[in-house]
Amino acid sequence: MSHRTKSLRITQEGEVVHCILSGDWINEHSSSAARQSWREFWRNSTNSPQTCFFSMDSGLSWDSSLLVFFFDVTGELSRKGVCADLSRIPPKVKKLLDFIDQRRGDSLSQPSYPEAKAIASGSGEKLFLSNIFTYWGRWLQALANFLIGRSFMRPRDLLNICRDCGASALPIVTLISFLTGLTMAFVGSVQLEKFNASIYIADLVSLAMVREMGGLMVGIVMAGRTGASFAAELGSMKIREEIDSLRTFGIPAVDFLVLPRTLALFLMTPLLTLYADVIGILGGLTVGTQVMDFSSIHYWEQTESALTNMWEVYSGLIKSIAFGLIVGLVGCYKGLHTGSDSAALGKSVTSSVVISITLIVVCDAFFEVAFSFLGYR
Repeated sequence: MSHRTKSLRITQEGEVVHCILSGDWINEHSSSAARQSWREFWRNSTNSPQTCFFSMDSGLSWDSSLLVFFFDVTGELSRKGVCADLSRIPPKVKKLLDFIDQRRGDSLSQPSYPEAKAIASGSGEKLFLSNIFTYWGRWLQALANFLIGRSFMRPRDLLNICRDCGASALPIVTLISFLTGLTMAFVGSVQLEKFNASIYIADLVSLAMVREMGGLMVGIVMAGRTGASFAAELGSMKIREEIDSLRTFGIPAVDFLVLPRTLALFLMTPLLTLYADVIGILGGLTVGTQVMDFSSIHYWEQTESALTNMWEVYSGLIKSIAFGLIVGLVGCYKGLHTGSDSAALGKSVTSSVVISITLIVVCDAFFEVAFSFLGYR
């Protein structure tokens, strides 16, 4: 049994099919006759082939239409239970087909309109949990690929995001931290003056900033500033179908978009926390010297005596790292799972801020309980 066109020749010998490609495969129109011949062959085939061998003439010219043909026919053969043997095609084509097959699962695993399906089936909670665990697993996989040097993340993207969520955040962090230290000093002075212990304002402000308020204020500021920015940016990309385009090219969105943003916050949040600690202490110093008539030297000496245990500083930095990861992961998750219109985008941005701040407070309480249980308080 044999079928032949200018670009495709198919012959069958018992349970073996030989498919030879030749001629011009430059565009979809030129391969339409080959597709028609392929369908006619399988429609008229009386035997049940077990193996199909593919080969290509040396003078064949091709573009992506050839890859699409292979993609379609190998999937059809797989459904029919026929083994497709591609060992005789050129290595370049085989390499591209292997790459497509490797990335096929990432694009097909994204459910279409998952929210609508969940509402129809009444399984919204299960789908939500499934999305969270899938997202978390893909982020861990992307992190592992980065550590072994196989990530799609571009280093310049990481540097640009570090600048945006680090140096660009200094003005608002400076203002919030200074006013936080200032406020704590004023409130503490009211009570400490009753016991003639006003100098302990330095202890109160310094310990409160390095233990709790520095990391907490930075986390909240980054949730409202950077987390919302991540959700808006990725949500806009999804609405414009840019994320679908990345998957079409075989680039995982988590590797390319989420990983650099979370790593940037992982690196920048502890640095911003140290900066916020210093600025908050300067706010307390301003109240101590300008309102309570302490000397700067006396105030700094009291601050140094309060911070002799460096664990006070380290505990705040540990919590700030967790806060940064929370902000990055939540903001990116809400951006990737936003709806298809501007109203849904606005809800995703608002939700990312609310959820991030809530998780930051819960995480801070968890750390405090854990530190107390371990005897670090």
